[in-house]
Amino acid sequence: LKAHGDSCVRRFRREALIALCDQLMNYTQAFAISSAGMTVERTRVEVAALNLANANTVGTVDGTLYRPMRAIAQSAFGAAVDQGLATPTVTIESSQQPPRMVYEPGHPLANARGFVAYAAVDSVAEMMTLMSAMRSYEANLAAMNTSRSLALKTLEIGGGQ
Repeated sequence: LKAHGDSCVRRFRREALIALCDQLMNYTQAFAISSAGMTVERTRVEVAALNLANANTVGTVDGTLYRPMRAIAQSAFGAAVDQGLATPTVTIESSQQPPRMVYEPGHPLANARGFVAYAAVDSVAEMMTLMSAMRSYEANLAAMNTSRSLALKTLEIGGGQ
Protein backbone atom coordinates (compact mmCIF):
# COMPACT_ATOMS: atom_id res chain seq x y z
CA LEU A 1 0.00 0.00 0.00
CA LYS A 2 2.88 2.41 0.79
CA ALA A 3 4.49 1.77 -2.65
CA HIS A 4 1.19 2.59 -4.31
CA GLY A 5 0.95 5.86 -2.35
CA ASP A 6 4.51 6.84 -3.29
CA SER A 7 3.82 6.34 -7.00
CA CYS A 8 0.69 8.51 -6.74
CA VAL A 9 2.69 11.28 -5.06
CA ARG A 10 5.40 11.05 -7.73
CA ARG A 11 2.82 11.15 -10.52
CA PHE A 12 1.12 14.14 -8.88
CA ARG A 13 4.48 15.95 -8.53
CA ARG A 14 5.34 15.25 -12.13
CA GLU A 15 1.97 16.46 -13.41
CA ALA A 16 2.16 19.58 -11.21
CA LEU A 17 5.69 20.30 -12.45
CA ILE A 18 4.64 19.94 -16.08
CA ALA A 19 1.65 22.23 -15.53
CA LEU A 20 3.85 24.77 -13.77
CA CYS A 21 6.38 24.73 -16.61
CA ASP A 22 3.62 25.26 -19.17
CA GLN A 23 2.38 28.26 -17.22
CA LEU A 24 5.79 29.83 -16.55
CA MET A 25 7.51 29.59 -19.90
CA ASN A 26 6.81 28.29 -23.31
CA TYR A 27 10.29 27.32 -24.46
CA THR A 28 9.40 27.56 -28.12
CA GLN A 29 8.92 31.30 -27.62
CA ALA A 30 12.39 31.63 -26.12
CA PHE A 31 13.85 29.64 -29.01
CA ALA A 32 11.95 31.77 -31.54
CA ILE A 33 13.15 35.02 -29.98
CA SER A 34 16.78 33.88 -29.95
CA SER A 35 16.51 32.55 -33.48
CA ALA A 36 15.06 35.84 -34.70
CA GLY A 37 17.89 37.76 -33.08
CA MET A 38 20.48 35.46 -34.64
CA THR A 39 18.91 35.95 -38.07
CA VAL A 40 19.14 39.73 -37.75
CA GLU A 41 22.72 39.64 -36.51
CA ARG A 42 23.81 37.19 -39.21
CA THR A 43 22.45 39.59 -41.82
CA ARG A 44 24.33 42.49 -40.21
CA VAL A 45 27.56 40.44 -40.29
CA GLU A 46 27.06 39.54 -43.95
CA VAL A 47 26.39 43.15 -44.96
CA ALA A 48 29.38 44.48 -42.99
CA ALA A 49 31.63 41.81 -44.53
CA LEU A 50 30.40 42.72 -48.01
CA ASN A 51 31.07 46.39 -47.36
CA LEU A 52 34.58 45.66 -46.08
CA ALA A 53 35.29 43.46 -49.09
CA ASN A 54 34.38 46.36 -51.39
CA ALA A 55 36.06 49.13 -49.37
CA ASN A 56 38.77 49.71 -51.98
CA THR A 57 36.61 49.17 -55.04
CA VAL A 58 36.99 51.88 -57.66
CA GLY A 59 34.30 53.22 -59.91
CA THR A 60 34.17 51.95 -63.45
CA VAL A 61 34.57 54.01 -66.61
CA ASP A 62 30.79 54.26 -67.04
CA GLY A 63 30.41 55.64 -63.49
CA THR A 64 29.12 52.52 -61.75
CA LEU A 65 30.33 52.44 -58.16
CA TYR A 66 29.71 50.10 -55.26
CA ARG A 67 27.35 51.65 -52.71
CA PRO A 68 27.78 50.61 -49.06
CA MET A 69 24.74 48.91 -47.59
CA ARG A 70 23.03 48.87 -44.20
CA ALA A 71 20.86 46.16 -42.67
CA ILE A 72 17.74 47.69 -41.12
CA ALA A 73 15.77 45.42 -38.75
CA GLN A 74 12.09 45.99 -38.06
CA SER A 75 11.31 45.20 -34.43
CA ALA A 76 7.53 44.99 -34.78
CA PHE A 77 7.19 41.24 -34.61
CA GLY A 78 5.57 40.93 -31.16
CA ALA A 79 2.43 39.17 -32.41
CA ALA A 80 4.54 36.55 -34.15
CA VAL A 81 6.44 35.85 -30.91
CA ASP A 82 3.14 35.09 -29.16
CA GLN A 83 2.58 32.38 -31.74
CA GLY A 84 6.16 31.13 -31.58
CA LEU A 85 6.84 32.39 -35.11
CA ALA A 86 9.23 35.30 -34.59
CA THR A 87 10.37 36.33 -38.03
CA PRO A 88 11.80 39.84 -38.04
CA THR A 89 11.91 41.82 -41.22
CA VAL A 90 15.42 42.82 -42.25
CA THR A 91 15.78 45.19 -45.15
CA ILE A 92 19.05 46.09 -46.82
CA GLU A 93 19.37 49.65 -48.05
CA SER A 94 22.10 51.22 -50.15
CA SER A 95 23.85 54.30 -48.86
CA GLN A 96 23.58 57.52 -50.83
CA GLN A 97 26.93 58.88 -49.66
CA PRO A 98 29.12 60.46 -52.31
CA PRO A 99 32.16 58.44 -53.36
CA ARG A 100 35.50 58.89 -51.65
CA MET A 101 37.70 60.83 -54.07
CA VAL A 102 41.44 60.06 -53.92
CA TYR A 103 44.06 61.94 -55.88
CA GLU A 104 45.88 59.38 -58.05
CA PRO A 105 46.75 61.04 -61.39
CA GLY A 106 48.52 57.90 -62.72
CA HIS A 107 45.50 55.60 -62.17
CA PRO A 108 43.81 54.44 -65.40
CA LEU A 109 40.35 55.35 -64.04
CA ALA A 110 41.32 58.83 -62.82
CA ASN A 111 39.14 61.69 -63.99
CA ALA A 112 40.45 64.77 -65.80
CA ARG A 113 41.57 66.34 -62.50
CA GLY A 114 43.44 63.15 -61.44
CA PHE A 115 40.92 61.89 -58.86
CA VAL A 116 39.72 58.28 -58.60
CA ALA A 117 36.28 57.50 -57.13
CA TYR A 118 36.34 54.80 -54.43
CA ALA A 119 33.36 53.31 -52.60
CA ALA A 120 32.31 55.42 -49.59
CA VAL A 121 32.95 52.63 -47.07
CA ASP A 122 34.07 53.62 -43.59
CA SER A 123 36.25 50.65 -42.64
CA VAL A 124 36.35 51.53 -38.94
CA ALA A 125 32.57 51.81 -38.69
CA GLU A 126 32.14 48.55 -40.59
CA MET A 127 34.57 46.75 -38.25
CA MET A 128 32.64 48.07 -35.25
CA THR A 129 29.37 46.92 -36.80
CA LEU A 130 30.92 43.52 -37.49
CA MET A 131 32.18 43.13 -33.92
CA SER A 132 28.89 44.33 -32.41
CA ALA A 133 26.84 41.97 -34.57
CA MET A 134 29.10 39.04 -33.71
CA ARG A 135 28.78 39.74 -29.98
CA SER A 136 25.00 40.05 -30.28
CA TYR A 137 24.85 36.79 -32.22
CA GLU A 138 26.89 35.08 -29.50
CA ALA A 139 24.55 36.49 -26.81
CA ASN A 140 21.50 35.16 -28.65
CA LEU A 141 23.19 31.78 -29.03
CA ALA A 142 23.98 31.70 -25.30
CA ALA A 143 20.36 32.55 -24.49
CA MET A 144 19.14 29.76 -26.75
CA ASN A 145 21.54 27.25 -25.19
CA THR A 146 20.45 28.30 -21.69
CA SER A 147 16.78 27.86 -22.63
CA ARG A 148 17.56 24.44 -24.07
CA SER A 149 19.43 23.43 -20.91
CA LEU A 150 16.55 24.62 -18.73
CA ALA A 151 14.03 22.70 -20.82
CA LEU A 152 16.13 19.53 -20.63
CA LYS A 153 16.63 19.93 -16.88
CA THR A 154 12.90 20.39 -16.41
CA LEU A 155 12.20 17.19 -18.32
CA GLU A 156 14.89 15.39 -16.36
CA ILE A 157 13.43 16.54 -13.02
CA GLY A 158 9.89 15.67 -14.07
CA GLY A 159 10.80 12.25 -15.47
CA GLY A 160 13.32 11.22 -12.82
CA GLN A 161 10.85 10.66 -9.97
